Amino acid sequence: MTRLFLFLCFVALLCCGCGKGEKSVLSEDERAKELLQGIWVADDNKEPVMLVKKDSISFPDSASVTVYFRIDKDSIYLHGQSINAYKILKQTANSFTFLNENGEDVVLSKSNDSNLRASFDYHVYAMNTFTIERSDTLVKIDRGYYQCDIYAQTGSERVIKSTFNDVGLEIDNVYLDNVISVNIQNGGKLVFSHDFRKAEFQSLVDKEFLKKSILKALRFSHTDMKALYFEASIGIPDAASSYIIELRITPDGKITKRTK
Repeated sequence: MTRLFLFLCFVALLCCGCGKGEKSVLSEDERAKELLQGIWVADDNKEPVMLVKKDSISFPDSASVTVYFRIDKDSIYLHGQSINAYKILKQTANSFTFLNENGEDVVLSKSNDSNLRASFDYHVYAMNTFTIERSDTLVKIDRGYYQCDIYAQTGSERVIKSTFNDVGLEIDNVYLDNVISVNIQNGGKLVFSHDFRKAEFQSLVDKEFLKKSILKALRFSHTDMKALYFEASIGIPDAASSYIIELRITPDGKITKRTK
């Protein structure tokens, strides 16, 4: 009797576990997803808007990340950096109408023009790929003249920034964080050399803001009798919001940082 009771309890636990697992799976309208396969263009100007292939949507923009999507009931969900839902107003094999972020009707038509596939045939590049900035400054403090060389270039760390495209869909654009090298010489002798990255400023910048930011720039500011001063800008790519960090570098290579 005891063994039978234990066996029934074990079966009950398995059933409960299966039930919870089923509920955790996102529901989806497979028929609606099948209808959406293909290239879609704006109904008014026939410009390409999106390519739907299996469970992914690509956009005609080489800096935009392909996103996973699903359709459930009357909405299409795009799973990018954020999950966004757009209400579907009409869907047929050749027509798709939904409400965008601004509550406007977006009408798309399916296209059979194979030439449009080239708009989606790209490798995703960061918005600021190959961006390079360089500056040289000669300054004087009480120990003589110092040559400051600043060299900024993109690194390998990716940062995603969400924005809205022409039809009001939120898309994720890729940026690369910068690595900024500072070299200081005195009389031809290298007295300071360092590659700055945004992680070095994490104690001075809000954690969530830092995740979405890049090290935008680092520029010479001024001197006093004891040190050279620089300003590092950390902020959201292609946006005005930034933290400004002052760097104080002495001739013996000591660095102090503070938020301005």
